[in-house]
Amino acid sequence: MNESTAAKRGDLRRQVLELRSAQRPLEVARKSQLICATLKQIPELQRARTIMAYAAIRQEADISEFWLRLRAEDKTVVLPRVKGKELEAVRFDGWDRTRPGPFGIREPEGEPFPPELIDAVLVPGVVFDHQGYRLGYGKGYYDRFLSALPAASFFCGIAFELQLVDEVYPTGRDVRMHALVTESRIIRC
Repeated sequence: MNESTAAKRGDLRRQVLELRSAQRPLEVARKSQLICATLKQIPELQRARTIMAYAAIRQEADISEFWLRLRAEDKTVVLPRVKGKELEAVRFDGWDRTRPGPFGIREPEGEPFPPELIDAVLVPGVVFDHQGYRLGYGKGYYDRFLSALPAASFFCGIAFELQLVDEVYPTGRDVRMHALVTESRIIRC
């Protein structure tokens, strides 16, 4: 990646993080509930038996209401856990079986879950474009993890409308989402 692209991506990341962090907690909660309601409508998620979700941080959309309900429907929910420079999926068996990871994010304890059994991934991010590319926090964890999953896996980016831009200046390492869900719409990519 050249310096110009890296600078553009860094600027986008900073601008959107500032916008996202300026939201009031009640606004984040309201928008998160709308996203959860929309997620229920996506056929790929309805069909999925195993879904990887995430524990929200830093004013991210909190979709735990959605994925906690999936557990009640006998679906397997896995969450990411950082191991070195990689993510691994671990079955979520309750908040009492989690601990803070290296970035302060709640991570499940237990054995790694076989990634080839993951049908769908709900992917957080800092910035998304309408083509389905995303910028995270800049370490590449999700891109490395997603690129190793089976081709049939469904990737769904989760964001607020304020996190959408025309272009995130993707590189060859960036993994494209199949869909994006915001508080007001579903975007098929």
